[in-house]
Amino acid sequence: MKFFSLRDAFPSAVSAEDLDQFFADDRLWALCDQMPDGLIVVNNTGLIAYMNTAAESMNEVSRKMAVGQPLRNLLSQSQIIYDALMDDVIQGLRISREVFDADDRSYTLITRVLGSPNDNGRYFLIIIQNNAGRVSTSQKTSKLLGRGMISGLKKDDAGDLEIPFVTCPDTSRLLEQGLRAMALGSRLLLLGESGVGKSQLAVYLHKASSQGEGRPFVHINCGAIPDTLFESEMFGYERGSFTGASTRGKKGLIEAADGGTLFLDEVGEIPLQSQAKILQVLEEGVVQRVGATAPRHLRMQVIAATNCDLRAAVRAGAFRRDLYYRLNVITLVVPPLRQRKNLLALLIDHFLREVNARRPVPLCLDEGCRNRLLSYSFPGNIRELQNIIEYLSVMCEEVASADSLPEHLIDLDGPLDEFDVCPCPPSGPKPAAASFGEGFDLRQAVRAYEKELIDSAILQAGSKRGAAKLLNVDIATIVRKSNADGS
Repeated sequence: MKFFSLRDAFPSAVSAEDLDQFFADDRLWALCDQMPDGLIVVNNTGLIAYMNTAAESMNEVSRKMAVGQPLRNLLSQSQIIYDALMDDVIQGLRISREVFDADDRSYTLITRVLGSPNDNGRYFLIIIQNNAGRVSTSQKTSKLLGRGMISGLKKDDAGDLEIPFVTCPDTSRLLEQGLRAMALGSRLLLLGESGVGKSQLAVYLHKASSQGEGRPFVHINCGAIPDTLFESEMFGYERGSFTGASTRGKKGLIEAADGGTLFLDEVGEIPLQSQAKILQVLEEGVVQRVGATAPRHLRMQVIAATNCDLRAAVRAGAFRRDLYYRLNVITLVVPPLRQRKNLLALLIDHFLREVNARRPVPLCLDEGCRNRLLSYSFPGNIRELQNIIEYLSVMCEEVASADSLPEHLIDLDGPLDEFDVCPCPPSGPKPAAASFGEGFDLRQAVRAYEKELIDSAILQAGSKRGAAKLLNVDIATIVRKSNADGS
């Protein structure tokens, strides 16, 4: 079997007319748009004749604005630093060298000339290869699944990640389903209580799948970005798009995940007014910066996670129904720690090793302390266990006893599934003291009183999610009613 090269396809005797006819075929460009590598075609006058979608994404320049313009314009606007490329084009050199972009990511730049150097119909090809993660780990992932290595994961099998809870049979099934979804490019929605390890699971799936090996993993806590900054942070912006914008523009967090994995944590906290643009990213694989006239194409895996009931948020009007269905392709429910009691001993030892690596004298747990931990239900899940071990490492010299534990763990006769919480006292006027004069509106008064209670609960709990737990309602109700103006 003989493989032909571009030189075979275009021998030195090929005419300029043949090249022009070849590059005028739209079917060629449709095929090139499927390439993972960037391709830029420059004609003999130095104008860009074509740029595929991969090159558009790598350069962060819209091809609608680049095609038909001088190559020099693209080089001055691109995020990639093309040292001496114009000289290479003018001299018709064949080169292959490493270049970098503004974020210090590495690319391999390859140039080739089609046609005779003396032929006015020649074309200059610029190929850009993203060096991040060019070695696929799909075979390694298959071997892990085939050998059953998921139940005994080592650090070398997934970078620097070690997740002790993967030994649980239920979680092993989740990992198998998650890796299969990653291999097929299906979107994942991770559900579970706060602290069960959804973020660690997302990192593992990224590293153990073909998305790993140096490819970006962008973890976005959607609830931590202020509503007023959400679009500019997530989608980026063009230069001069608003007052105070950077003169070079800014790449958004979503764009930073191009070629890797985008992890939307606390996805239920996305502002309602921004959910339509997130939907566009999921449906069309494009992102449009604030102030931009054209979208940018992306290739990435999307994982979302939340501990709230998205269906309730949809019913309450706080979350778009179509966005919910776009996210809810493959849903994995991570069980709470109280349903995985067989993992407690393993997790205790794991977190002890972590704290002992930072202590001059190792910490040990006596039998009473360990038994007390094993009998606790951990409403805060794995994160609470980790915090308790950290607490003991600070409060104890060498040995931790049952009496060394935090107060809510010492008294086993008290409630184990939740902390004692004093409900916030109503701060508004009592109904008996209200004035019922002319123009009194009962619904308005109820809304104002309800909002005051919610604001007090948020202040006491420190978050809207904590307030929802205090008031025994879902988070969507808190979000909707706390944003009401009381009118």
